[in-house]
Amino acid sequence: MFGWWSDVIKESKAGDHTPVVSIGLRYGMILFIASEVMFFAAFFWMFFDMALFAESRALTPEIGTWADTAKAWSTWPPAGVEVLSPWQLPLLNTVTLLLSGCTVTWAHHALQVGDRKGAKIALIITVVLGVLFTCVQAYEYHHIIHEHLFFNEEALNSGLYGSVFFLATGFHGFHVLVGTIFLTVCLIRLLRGDFTPEKHFGFEAAAWYWHFVDVVWLFLFAFVYVVFG
Repeated sequence: MFGWWSDVIKESKAGDHTPVVSIGLRYGMILFIASEVMFFAAFFWMFFDMALFAESRALTPEIGTWADTAKAWSTWPPAGVEVLSPWQLPLLNTVTLLLSGCTVTWAHHALQVGDRKGAKIALIITVVLGVLFTCVQAYEYHHIIHEHLFFNEEALNSGLYGSVFFLATGFHGFHVLVGTIFLTVCLIRLLRGDFTPEKHFGFEAAAWYWHFVDVVWLFLFAFVYVVFG
């Protein structure tokens, strides 16, 4: 990230971002986000495959050769797993990300109209909300592991649920961390006076990425925590 962003910043200051290059940067960012969408599409596919067809898999011996695998598929989440309440920490993180989506849009609009003070305030709030999300998720993971909610003697077949839960939510959490760093770099550049109303694609790309992170979390909250939790 450091090498990528520093090269782009140096090229921008050197005047290398011609209109054609700027279009290429936009297409590149769009394709990068599209590739990230494919990651999460795979995770959701795996989760829905487990959640929707658990009973049929348990009743079909040829799909799994081990008895414990069939037992794991008999219910979803697996019997003995104590799932998290979606209306506590997950809801707090949902509100946090939705608010951060509003503040990053505020910052973008303020920058477009030349309100640098408003853009700085909104971007600082966005970064703080991103850090808050990460802290809440870290506490949530600590609670799950410390209280043995997914992996305990009563939930011997919880590996299926626990693996997909930590994979999907953890990979999203990593994206939030990357997005927070991305926005922090933009904040530093904004404080240094790098962005103008006409030229601020670095921040625009970070805002695109952050909105993508927001949307993915809404799907995770709705299906992993609420519908199939």
